[in-house]
Amino acid sequence: MTVKNIEHLAVFDGDVVMKKDDLTITSGHAEVTFASKEALTENGKPPTGLTSPQPQFEDSEITMVHATGTVVLQQGDKRIHSKEAYYYQKEEKVILLGEPVAWEKDYRVTGSKITIFLRDNRIMVDGSKMVIHPKDPVKTP
Repeated sequence: MTVKNIEHLAVFDGDVVMKKDDLTITSGHAEVTFASKEALTENGKPPTGLTSPQPQFEDSEITMVHATGTVVLQQGDKRIHSKEAYYYQKEEKVILLGEPVAWEKDYRVTGSKITIFLRDNRIMVDGSKMVIHPKDPVKTP
């Protein structure tokens, strides 16, 4: 892990595992953007301009995570693979890009972009193609 205090960024390389409740995201690389709890504006983004770097994470909160490499999102029976994912803490939203493929029970969905709204337990797929009860199920890693 590399911490860049001035940029409010923590960089993780290797076998990265991120968990929140029943959601697990794994990837080869992740960049975590954080901000001081006091510095957050109403829209959840750090204010423009320089702020004093925080030497500890205890007064900070995650605003966004950008995961790249082989990204795997697992939540219950849902599993999604992609090349890139963005997790937005305040909105409780994950956007998966880079040939995302989702599996749940007996169906598989692909698209150009998959957005998961965690708070609403809802998924939106742009450019979708669905296979129900595939005769030749794709083996997933």
